[in-house]
Amino acid sequence: MVRKLKTVPNRETAGERGHVLILVLILLVLGSLMIGPLLSFTAGGLKTGLVYENKTGELYAADAGMQDATWRIKYDHLEALFPGYSAFDFSTGWEYELPRQVNSKDTRVRIENVWIPQNVSAPDEEVAGAIIGSEKLLVAGSASGNSFTIKIGYSPQAGEDLRVETLGVWLPRGFSYVTGSSNLEASLSDEYYTVPVTVPHAGNQAVLWTFDSILFTSLPGVNPAGSPQTSEITFQFAPALPGSKPTAVAWITTSEVADIPFSWDADNRVFKIISQAGSTKVGAYVAKEEIRRMRSSIAGDYHALGNSLMIDTNHDSHGIRDQLLTSSDSTVSSIPADADVAAAFLYWSAWRSDSAKQTVFSDSCSNLNNWNYGSSWSTSSGSFRSRYNSGGEPARYLTLKNSVDLTPYAPSTVIVSWDQSESGSLEPDDGLDFALSADGGFNWSSNIQAFRDNIGGSPTRYTYVIPAQYLTINFKIRFYLNSFSNSDDGYAYIDNIAVQVMPPDTSVVFEIDGQQVYLDVDGTPRQGAQPLTASRFQVLPNASGINGFSYSAYRDVTQLVETFSAKAPDPAINHPGNATYTVGDVAGNTGTELSYAGWSLIIIYASESTLGHQLYLFDKFIYASGDTNIDFDNNGQPGGHISGFVVPNQIAGETNAAKLTVFVGEGDQYYSGDSLEFNNVALSNAQSPADNVWNGRSPGLTADGVDIDTFDITWASDLLQPGDTSAQIDVPTLIDNWNIIYMVLSFRSETTTGGALSYLIW
Repeated sequence: MVRKLKTVPNRETAGERGHVLILVLILLVLGSLMIGPLLSFTAGGLKTGLVYENKTGELYAADAGMQDATWRIKYDHLEALFPGYSAFDFSTGWEYELPRQVNSKDTRVRIENVWIPQNVSAPDEEVAGAIIGSEKLLVAGSASGNSFTIKIGYSPQAGEDLRVETLGVWLPRGFSYVTGSSNLEASLSDEYYTVPVTVPHAGNQAVLWTFDSILFTSLPGVNPAGSPQTSEITFQFAPALPGSKPTAVAWITTSEVADIPFSWDADNRVFKIISQAGSTKVGAYVAKEEIRRMRSSIAGDYHALGNSLMIDTNHDSHGIRDQLLTSSDSTVSSIPADADVAAAFLYWSAWRSDSAKQTVFSDSCSNLNNWNYGSSWSTSSGSFRSRYNSGGEPARYLTLKNSVDLTPYAPSTVIVSWDQSESGSLEPDDGLDFALSADGGFNWSSNIQAFRDNIGGSPTRYTYVIPAQYLTINFKIRFYLNSFSNSDDGYAYIDNIAVQVMPPDTSVVFEIDGQQVYLDVDGTPRQGAQPLTASRFQVLPNASGINGFSYSAYRDVTQLVETFSAKAPDPAINHPGNATYTVGDVAGNTGTELSYAGWSLIIIYASESTLGHQLYLFDKFIYASGDTNIDFDNNGQPGGHISGFVVPNQIAGETNAAKLTVFVGEGDQYYSGDSLEFNNVALSNAQSPADNVWNGRSPGLTADGVDIDTFDITWASDLLQPGDTSAQIDVPTLIDNWNIIYMVLSFRSETTTGGALSYLIW
């Protein structure tokens, strides 16, 4: 049986008609409600992104301005960028725009000097410059480990009693003062005892010690007889980052000395930088540790070269130089290629015999015809003889009758000299004086002592350099017999009186890379067969038995070296100063142990790595006779102080604190016992031992009778410390005689600009 299936018709369910349409309509309604906000949100996101992108672009542009300003500060470009810029102007802001857009943004930068001393109002530019420029009160700070030292140097004038009111130091962000760590708090019994106050200042803190108006000599370590008087204030600091050192600024306020009411550490400078691109401003404080430019300092590094112009050809036992060279040369090739010549100074020097002197007046002293004389004076055996018997003061004078015209010889060095001796048993007040007149005898100088007490019966030559004010048309000299009034005093004798000119050689042949060059009368550098003339010279009579005289001549040849030394390779246009230099046609006399002739050129150069170098140039011409330590600073004590500098802080990895170069004439290897002592330690180098330093041998130079020696002064030697403002230099000699032409002391060439002390975004 077959079962059949029932077929059911396909029919719509009741009530389902139009449901899909409704869903579609609902979706359309929801979509219409959402699409507007969604599109608006998308547009808003795009706009916000553009705002953020624009703000980021402005921020990066402003930061680029910040970096540019920091670079310009670090490499000393502010004076070139801002005509009239002054480091001592604390009220002006200097602005400039970056030469190119950054992220399509114009960027404007503002730089300001920040005045740091907390309890002193910012001085005006003139006052600030005068205080620092006087170098009378120097303040410097340096850090070692976690200890900070404030060094204060004061050079008092007669009658001054400087008093100290306050001492302060500002520590930048990331450093703090350790309470109770100062040596000013060491003992309650000390007059300088005081407890500091620490206050918020300039983004971090300032430490201020207040005194009861104490004398400067009361501060720790001050030697009242020192020159300068120095004190060291020490304290401990806590760094936020171990091993970091603060670029701190110390200052002092004083009273009783009007021209130095305060002083501060001008080596550490703080700058405020504001950089704006669009509506975005970036502000920061940056600190720069630099080397202070003192009156005797020059920015840049240096190279010293030179040679001898006189040699010993027969090599006798005393090394007497017997041949004067027509010329000699020296080559420098080590100056950095990116450097520019900042200055170049040429010196030449030689010894000349008595035969080179020009006699203006002479008297053999066989008679008194040229003189007005008192009763104490007579002649004996071809000499003037004097002894007081009676007649009062007029009897003691011996006065030249007729004036001598010395005007044709100014500004040359003119001397008056004579042979002097005595007989009998002299007492301490027995002796001979003389005086000078510029107006024919109407007015006279004070009496000048020629000798006192026993000097022996053998004549010795006395020489006196006539001061420039007496080189007139009416020059006169008179002698005065001092005491010689007792019966056993004997006599004073004078013989061979002479007024003579000691002429230096004031012109030389100067060549650069084989081409003779010179400076025209208006200072224009030229090439051609013309001599180079000296702008100044110094002449010294020799005090040894050989007599004669020595001279040193000088000319600033900066323009010649800048113009005619080799240019750096293209495309550079700078002249570093590398060249072969030749000097010739220098006058000197051979044949004695004092004979020498030589020259030296100091080239001072600057580049981005050497802009901060500090040089001290001392070029007073000094003659050193045997068994002496020359008093080159004229303070009445052997040796001398070099001052007018501040030793900078040591850079990590740096070996040398300084270098010292000395140019000496008539050094030789045959006599030992001459040395150069720096802060009481004898210096030496590879060619010059400490006990025979002026031996005619220098590194890179072997030249008879000339030393151009450079000595490295290392940090490890402890001869110099950061903040030192002076150094003792002694140049003792036992037997040898020689002349110092110049000394140049140099500190390292790097300046440092730290990172931002604070950084703000507006």
